[in-house]
Amino acid sequence: MESTDASFFSSPGSIVVALVTFVFLIHRAWPYLVQQKQSIELDQSIAPTDKYSDLTVSKEPEIPEGWWTDRDIFELERRALFSQKWIYLAHITQFSKPGAYQSFDIAGYPVFLIRGKDEKIRAFHNVCRHRAYTITRKETGASTVLGCRYHGWSYDTTGRLVKAPQFDEVPGFDKSQNSLFEVHTHTTDQGLVFVNLNAGNPVAFDSSTASTLKDFARTGALSGRSAWVTGQTLSGNFNWKMSIKACRLESFTKHLERGMSEISGGSAIMKVVKNMTRKGSQKVTSVFPTTLLYSFSSMDFGLALSFFPASEMKTHIRYDLFSRSVVGQTEVQKLSDVLQKATEDLARETEKEYSTVSKEQGSVASQSRSLRQSSLICLFSSFPFEFNNPCAREILSRLQQHTKLERSQGGQILPAMRKPEGSNLFQQAEKLCKELDCVSNGSHNGTSSSALDW
Repeated sequence: MESTDASFFSSPGSIVVALVTFVFLIHRAWPYLVQQKQSIELDQSIAPTDKYSDLTVSKEPEIPEGWWTDRDIFELERRALFSQKWIYLAHITQFSKPGAYQSFDIAGYPVFLIRGKDEKIRAFHNVCRHRAYTITRKETGASTVLGCRYHGWSYDTTGRLVKAPQFDEVPGFDKSQNSLFEVHTHTTDQGLVFVNLNAGNPVAFDSSTASTLKDFARTGALSGRSAWVTGQTLSGNFNWKMSIKACRLESFTKHLERGMSEISGGSAIMKVVKNMTRKGSQKVTSVFPTTLLYSFSSMDFGLALSFFPASEMKTHIRYDLFSRSVVGQTEVQKLSDVLQKATEDLARETEKEYSTVSKEQGSVASQSRSLRQSSLICLFSSFPFEFNNPCAREILSRLQQHTKLERSQGGQILPAMRKPEGSNLFQQAEKLCKELDCVSNGSHNGTSSSALDW
């Protein structure tokens, strides 16, 4: 029998027959194999996945559902972007004397900048170390001693705790270990102040951003001789990413023109605003992720327009005007009125767009999974978030990278998280006090300290 089998497979004719038979069987089975593969892929596509499944890293970015409305997307932005990126906040001339401060809300992180007695500008989380309640309650002000009204803890301009009523005799309590949480700052040669909320060692300030700002300063706007003139923070009910379209040069100048026509002013003011809105007279530079800087040719003025997210559905819009020459108080007020009107109009227009895109996104979410991606592509091509926009691609890329890192580590990564300091005895006492405080008083200003990320 063995010799017969061997002779069979050694015969050339038999080998040809075997090969033909094999090819025939593969040909007959191929449609079935393809169908099975497609079925498996379909099952995987509709199988339950984690909440960030739409942020899969790939060559062609997939459009995440809930991009403008979802709370989980916003929380991811806080971890991946606003906890790690250098963010422009202000100009050094906005802090005219020691104790001058300005408060900000950056994606739910309350911070403030303050000029110290040593003239250095520092940034701190705007929360008391005792109960995490607000230190600076106004947007701008000046004080060399900042106190929390809840239990009277007070801090100096370096963030050092100088007064803690009823805690001097508490075992394990050390004032030096209870200073305000300081935030990393970087001041450019042009006087622009950036912060980084990373609690560890953040990446160095981007050299390409520094180069861009240096080139921008050559236009005359925001140079070393520039000084802050006026500014204001307004709010709008829209997602901050809508600003990718809203803060385009032609969009804001359109509102400037409208503001100029509705507010009466002297000939000097009209000339300034007309030069601002004259076609081809402006230059704009983007400072990722929140700010646009404008300069106006043949003029001494520069403008910073920033969009700071407060939540997934609310954004603070901050405008600041700068000049290399002295501007009279009357002119300042008129310019402020025009800029305020233009910013308000921009906010209202963006709110309308956001209302439309939110409704459209809601209808997409109700579709079957197989149709949602194509519908999202149509939606994104019609509304502000365009994936061929460099800023948009950068946002998505950072979210994808952070999501991938969190998956590899099996949980959320919170770069802004602050670890408690002090003795174990003091930490236990603090924990008990906070629990009792939450039970008796509830949250303060609608925010529980336990929800903070630092």
